[in-house]
Amino acid sequence: MSTALRIETTADAVREITRLAVRTIAAGGHRGHHTARVTDLMESDDVQAAIRRSFNRNTGRGLTVRDAFTVTGQALIAHYCNSAGIPTRD
Repeated sequence: MSTALRIETTADAVREITRLAVRTIAAGGHRGHHTARVTDLMESDDVQAAIRRSFNRNTGRGLTVRDAFTVTGQALIAHYCNSAGIPTRD
């Protein structure tokens, strides 16, 4: 499914990356990783700062906003799943 997003600022990117990561992780149906719990974790100051740093680093490396958005979101979800012991596909 493709969704059009309007990303004009880093704050827009961080908000949308967070929203989509929460939705993706919670949709996995793993016990203890429901929407409210994942949202609480993802909206912490430390995680929000890490998302911002990653997005800015990726755009600073020359990635397009779209590619930086994708790479940052994938890394965030992978890190969350690895830290929580949730299996991921190869």
